[in-house]
Parts: sequence; structure tokens; C-alpha cells
Amino acid sequence: MNGPGEGIAGGSSVHVSVTLKGLLAGRFPGGRTEVEVARGAAVEALIEVLGLPRSSYILVINGATADRGAPLSDGDHVQIYPPMAGG
Repeated sequence: MNGPGEGIAGGSSVHVSVTLKGLLAGRFPGGRTEVEVARGAAVEALIEVLGLPRSSYILVINGATADRGAPLSDGDHVQIYPPMAGG
């Protein structure tokens, strides 16, 4: 039996709050969800867990822009914005 924070592959995990913006928002009610990922996982792993298409995204963790390699910590709030086109 796993204790609190135990889970993925028997190791510890972190809980992350996610808000999807723009066209991505329709994937979850209100564009929001909670996700559990392995401790030390990067944003790239979060994108995969969410089943988002491989694309460029604007990523914001706790109000600061981030890249796909940024590590996630317990309680982080991640906002994911789809790519935008202009003309």
C-alpha cells in the first residue's frame, strides 16, 4: 500500500493544478484539471500525461514563463496556452 505522495512506479509523486487556455480549454470542464506526475518530472511529461498534441506551447508555472524542461513541484499551478497565429 502506498502512503501519501506515493504512487507512480512506486516512487513519490507531485500534484499539479493545470489550466488549459484557448482552444485547449475544451479538453476539461472549465479548462482545469489536477494531475499527478512523478517527482522530478518536467513539463514535457505533464504534456504527455494530458494527451496534448506535440506542438509549441506557451507555458507558465506559478506565474512565470517556463520551458518544457522545467521541473514540476508539488502544488505548482501550470497554465498551457496553445500556439497563436497572427497576420
